[in-house]
Amino acid sequence: SRLAYLTLYGREALGLTSVEAARLLALAQRGGAGARLGWGVVSDRLFESRRRPGIVISASVALASFALLSVGPGLQTVVMALLAVAAGAAAFGWVGLYFTLVAELGGARHAGLLTGVAVAFSWSGVLVGPPLFGAILQATGGWAAPWLVFAAVALVVALVLPRPRPLVQR
Repeated sequence: SRLAYLTLYGREALGLTSVEAARLLALAQRGGAGARLGWGVVSDRLFESRRRPGIVISASVALASFALLSVGPGLQTVVMALLAVAAGAAAFGWVGLYFTLVAELGGARHAGLLTGVAVAFSWSGVLVGPPLFGAILQATGGWAAPWLVFAAVALVVALVLPRPRPLVQR
């Protein structure tokens, strides 16, 4: 996942103990779990069952969180804890909205196919993301570049996601 390196980042870049660094990951996981539930309620009630606004906001929070993680060593511990929650919410919270949106875009006829494609892409990201992050980290020798690359990916999602139109008009 996008936050697979958060504990190592806490140890190496922030100088935290192993327990403190692990707490960052635990906070990120809590943020993600809360966001999965929260985005469902928000998209149904506030956004009138529209999924895109929540995913775009989530991608925007990811963009901001990852960009701030790139300068993290200068941030206070309390700010890092809040940033971990926000990054976790952004990195893990969008899943329900995403799969619901994909099924809605496909309609009854194409929902299964599009959901399968969406699963393939999302899981390939889980498999490719951590090694890519590590390769960038190793190539640059610093933590800023990999966080900024993932911030750029979040930016692309926020810009591109509003464009796809449903395959079936209701």
